[in-house]
Amino acid sequence: MKDIKVTDRATNEDIGLVDFLKILWNSKLIITVCTSVFTLIAIVYAFTAQQWWTSQAIVTEVQYTSNANIKEELINLYTVVNDDSKINQVLTREALFKAYITEFNAFDNKKEFISNNEIMKQYYSDGENNNKNRFINKWSKNISAREDKKNSSNLFELSFKATTPKLAYDLLESYSEFVSNKVRDEVLEELNAKIRFNQKLYSQNLLVQESIAKKKLYNEEVKTNYALDIAKSANALKPMAEMSSNQLFGIDLGSEALAEKSKILSQIKDLSIIDPSLSTAKVRSDLVNAVRLNKDANLQSVRYLQKISLPIDRSKPMRGLIIALSFIFGLMISMIFVLLRGKLSK
Repeated sequence: MKDIKVTDRATNEDIGLVDFLKILWNSKLIITVCTSVFTLIAIVYAFTAQQWWTSQAIVTEVQYTSNANIKEELINLYTVVNDDSKINQVLTREALFKAYITEFNAFDNKKEFISNNEIMKQYYSDGENNNKNRFINKWSKNISAREDKKNSSNLFELSFKATTPKLAYDLLESYSEFVSNKVRDEVLEELNAKIRFNQKLYSQNLLVQESIAKKKLYNEEVKTNYALDIAKSANALKPMAEMSSNQLFGIDLGSEALAEKSKILSQIKDLSIIDPSLSTAKVRSDLVNAVRLNKDANLQSVRYLQKISLPIDRSKPMRGLIIALSFIFGLMISMIFVLLRGKLSK
């Protein structure tokens, strides 16, 4: 009995499959026409839609020896400043790389580039673009720097999508240079700010020490003159060894020596005689004030592992994929249609 049921089920399935294939075969013209229409539409779209090409480059951190020229210009500052880590942290490989990627992806930088770049200006004027903000927003989405997670966390892929291979290449090259210059300007400005701070700091310290030394010199000169007046009143011409020199107005040197001392004190110009540490402070101040950064200095913020190149393949539209998917979609729609029609006709 069980064998009979299994046989009946298999027979019914065979009949159902035969009916299914028969319906499809009888409606092959509809299926062919429907599939052909979908495929034709896909072909027309694929070959008439706006083409997009993406120029790319791979960047990573600079090498340790990079930017040695700028570090050499800061050598005087390194010599004077006790803690140079605050200066060096601006020029570390990690800081420069992070700054470049951040600036590359910043919308304001994209907006500034698109608004001012001559290629983009020409492209905007040639096209039917009535809204500049919309134009900028559209094109800013075509610029990106993404982490290449497949290889290394320190690798980033730069890309610029445009309507022709040459345009994509030129725009990525121009934008990369634009970002590099912006990072350079910001780093140099930060370094110059640190230089100006230290110049003011050491100059001010020197002025304070000089003021203190001048005050000491003045006080010593006044005390000597008072002592001279006292010595003259006491007719103490010669040094008196038995007299203490720790008095407020010591006359132990005698009036003759005090007169000479007063004369010498009034002629002193080199304040380091009063305060020997002034010599060191003067050297430090001179070294710091001699630091000058070249405003056109070449600062490398990233290193190219794969240089910018002309794109070979289109990014959009993917013609083969569009046509294949449309063919499959048209085939499925036509098959569903004829099967439903066959079922309803029963």
